[in-house]
Amino acid sequence: MPRFPIRKEPSTEDDGILHGTISESDYTHITKVLRLGPGDRITVFDTESTEYEGTITEISSGTIALQVHDTRLLRTEPELELNLFQAILKGNRMDGIISQATQLGVSGISPVISERTQVRSTSKIDRWNKIARESTKQCGRATPPVVSQPIDFQDSLGIREQSEMKIILYENQDEMLRDYLRSLTKSVNSINVYIGPEGGFSEKEVALAEENGYTALGLGKRILRAETASVVSLALLQSHFGDI
Repeated sequence: MPRFPIRKEPSTEDDGILHGTISESDYTHITKVLRLGPGDRITVFDTESTEYEGTITEISSGTIALQVHDTRLLRTEPELELNLFQAILKGNRMDGIISQATQLGVSGISPVISERTQVRSTSKIDRWNKIARESTKQCGRATPPVVSQPIDFQDSLGIREQSEMKIILYENQDEMLRDYLRSLTKSVNSINVYIGPEGGFSEKEVALAEENGYTALGLGKRILRAETASVVSLALLQSHFGDI
């Protein structure tokens, strides 16, 4: 069943009608693409992780009203705070990373400009946040991760510096992430993970990260593409600490 985010407005309990605000793009998708209107069933969710299944009673540009048939509390938001610091990649490769990272439960995504980053500026932030919102609808989450403005590598090291675990992936490192996780004796609730650009991080950047409390780790014997490294590392962390 189609599923869309809303900003819930006060509604009366007597008639069971839910009133909410929807985006212009979602209104277009509902009415023009799916061709739904009054009498059709739809699912909506709010930022408080509540999902409502109901029948459309009224819809206009910006608002929707539903006769609610079922209400349920979503339990899809991860308890693990997982912050991805991704060096900006060329072309549309960031699109896939943002979509998959959202599905894997990241809390926030910070595009990073590193020494070997070939894309030094971008106008795609709105596009990337839209991808995060669309992936949130698809995967059953209630709150999309925010894709922040691009930031220089050195400056980014001061973001969320209180996280309990801080990792930078580096292909020339002997210790592997999987072995590092196996050696841990306690759980953590917040993690920062850095993934490099097409050419990886420089030795200088890795050293600077280590000076700021980061642990440099590898992913295996084979050198992975940056977009593959992101998915693998996030999946390993969620598998060990999170909800996979």
